[in-house]
Amino acid sequence: MADILSQDEVDLLLSAVSEEGAEVGEEEEAPAFEHVTAHDFRRPERVSKEQLRGLQGICEAFAREWGVALPGYLRTATRVELSSIDQLTYDMFVLSVARPTALSVISMAPMEGNALLEIGPSLVFPIVDRLLGGRGIQISEPRPLTEIEERLVLRIIHLVIDCLARAWRQLISLELKVVAQESDPLIVQIVGGSEMVILVTFELHVAEVTGTLNLCVPLLTISAVLDKIGAQGKYGVVRPKGQAAERAALRLREAVHNVSVGVDACIGSAVISVRDLMELQVGDILQLDTSVRDHVEVRVGNMPKFLGKPGKVGNKSAVQIVGHVG
Repeated sequence: MADILSQDEVDLLLSAVSEEGAEVGEEEEAPAFEHVTAHDFRRPERVSKEQLRGLQGICEAFAREWGVALPGYLRTATRVELSSIDQLTYDMFVLSVARPTALSVISMAPMEGNALLEIGPSLVFPIVDRLLGGRGIQISEPRPLTEIEERLVLRIIHLVIDCLARAWRQLISLELKVVAQESDPLIVQIVGGSEMVILVTFELHVAEVTGTLNLCVPLLTISAVLDKIGAQGKYGVVRPKGQAAERAALRLREAVHNVSVGVDACIGSAVISVRDLMELQVGDILQLDTSVRDHVEVRVGNMPKFLGKPGKVGNKSAVQIVGHVG
């Protein structure tokens, strides 16, 4: 039969256990975490670093494409720079957008869903002013675009989506199309408010005006190509040597070809005194320093460029180019 402890022995054991527990409690302090990472549950990150790096490459390619195409369209010095790429909920994006603004809903076939393209008021009105022949002056108080202004902005949007499609062509051929244009972001709902989106912000400099262009793409829309984007960000895209420079030169050449230049044909000249000039009457004849058999000089932008033969085409005067000057 086991020995039965007396009450004094039981009390002694309990006191010993209490003292040992107190010593252990004093030694065991709260664990110290050396590496702590802040996490915002309102903005859960669902895109890896490689995928963000791949998106950055695509966005930088778009900025280069648009930066080459825009100066020829606005006929002024412009610069496009990638400002930031963020992950946030759609509600947070909507609350961060100015009201009113210029919003365009863009379909991204064959990917499902739509994206949003937003041009800030500080930028859209100077662009409209330049398209109408002005100097690109900002307005004092933002307002919704008129119907005519929306049509002008739509031209810029078409230029943007063309450049965007070329930037994405390295991964997927997109058929981008403007579905709708709005001025109030609160009435545009492309995904649920809690859904995650990628917000890409570009900074655009047009002459002396600076503004932002925001591209909002839901993760649900680009989820099908995230793996390809991640592979691009991890390994990079192999491009033929000099391809970027050739494409930039081609875009610049296309922009220059659309510039209008003045062409004049000089059939001759004469030197007279101011007295003779003041006495000129209807029917007087001035003798030029050229013969009717001589070729006329054709000037392009006030610079001698070609030699021509004067004549007529129908009821209009014309010059036939027969050679180059020099």
